Amino acid sequence: MITIYYSKDFYLHAPPRGGYHPENPSRLDIVLTALRENGFEKNIIEVRESEPKIAVRELLSKIHDNSYVEYILRLCEQGFEGYIDGDTYVCKNTCRAALKAVELTAIATEHALEKPSELFFVLPRPPGHHAGASGSAMGAPTLGFCIFNNIAAGAAYAKLKGFKPILIIDIDVHHGNGTQEIFWSNPNVIHIDLHEWGIYPGTGSVDDIGGKGAEGTKVNIPLLPGAGDEDYIYIFLKLVEPLIYAIKPRLIAVSAGFDAYAGDGLAYMRLTEKFYEFFGKTLYDISKALGVGVVAVLEGGYSIGLRNGLPAVLKGFSKPEYTRPSLESVKPSENVKNVVDKVIRMLRPYVAI
Repeated sequence: MITIYYSKDFYLHAPPRGGYHPENPSRLDIVLTALRENGFEKNIIEVRESEPKIAVRELLSKIHDNSYVEYILRLCEQGFEGYIDGDTYVCKNTCRAALKAVELTAIATEHALEKPSELFFVLPRPPGHHAGASGSAMGAPTLGFCIFNNIAAGAAYAKLKGFKPILIIDIDVHHGNGTQEIFWSNPNVIHIDLHEWGIYPGTGSVDDIGGKGAEGTKVNIPLLPGAGDEDYIYIFLKLVEPLIYAIKPRLIAVSAGFDAYAGDGLAYMRLTEKFYEFFGKTLYDISKALGVGVVAVLEGGYSIGLRNGLPAVLKGFSKPEYTRPSLESVKPSENVKNVVDKVIRMLRPYVAI
């Protein structure tokens, strides 16, 4: 079963003075239209008032410094309209949207913890995975369109409920530097991140495996521009899936970016529906085998990736007749095989894969 959460509050975060920005309210229109056209309208729940109420501020204190949270809230209260760094804007309604995003992520996480083999997908704006403890993370120059880290809030909520270990899979084309920073020294949060190497935020090296006491729980898979379906499928079959079964997480959380789709606009990967449908089916198979739920939050994706990639994930999750390719049938590039081999060598001292 699939449940999709969104709120009209997510439309309120908008570029100042009507200017253009790739992360704008029309992204929601693209997503909602694609969901309806692909038969998922019945799965969409528009949340107006949330019951029970989530203590959002308390949850934010688990992942962000209070000074950063207060800074953002103060800008909204003052009616600020402008850019807080080179690519991230705030408007007077940003906080209403961002707080609702965290709240719905926590609600979706609650349901995922209660319902194994189900997918709870949140469509938040603004996105979150570049937001670190005190704003921009790991030396990145900006927040990368993000305000509060939604997926980190979901993981923190699960931790508060006593669930561990927690797995975060980030398939956005950009490295989730904020998420990695927040959980860098936490051995109970495993963060697997596939991303294009050499673009923003410039982080996510294979050698970054976690802080002291958490080595082996931060798994970075940096890929050269132009990686495609067979490359990503190989990575999951050879590395990610065996790693997940070795970890046996109590929750699977997904930073679901779709900007690695071919032609989406902000990167150079070449994914199509083939990978995203495979990814959806993989999530279903693993969640069923391990008896855990899945919570996913929207990250990047700005055009064709949203239109085609997101529905493909849902189709894969909900199609029992889908047959996944075998490891022997896929043909990845030599570079991808080398990266996977290096990651496995880095992880072997910490986890049996």
